Amino acid sequence: MNTNDAEDRFDSRDAWRVHAACRGMDTDLFYPEGRGRTLRAREQIAKEVCLSCPVARQCREAATALPERYGIWGGLTEGERGWSRR
Repeated sequence: MNTNDAEDRFDSRDAWRVHAACRGMDTDLFYPEGRGRTLRAREQIAKEVCLSCPVARQCREAATALPERYGIWGGLTEGERGWSRR
């Protein structure tokens, strides 16, 4: 599948997803579980993927607009986006 075919699968406001660094990765990576040091280590792994992502800003904006309560989006955790884990 080429990029144009993939872009056709998303509507115009979600077309950025085609270029996401996480595209095709296991989504569990971006919904880390655990507590304390274990949770922070898992979050950091996901955030490292986001650091290299050319569409991290669009991802953060989408998480805010949805609103997406859970997971790492655009390099931000739930708490960093203003959500409580409770």
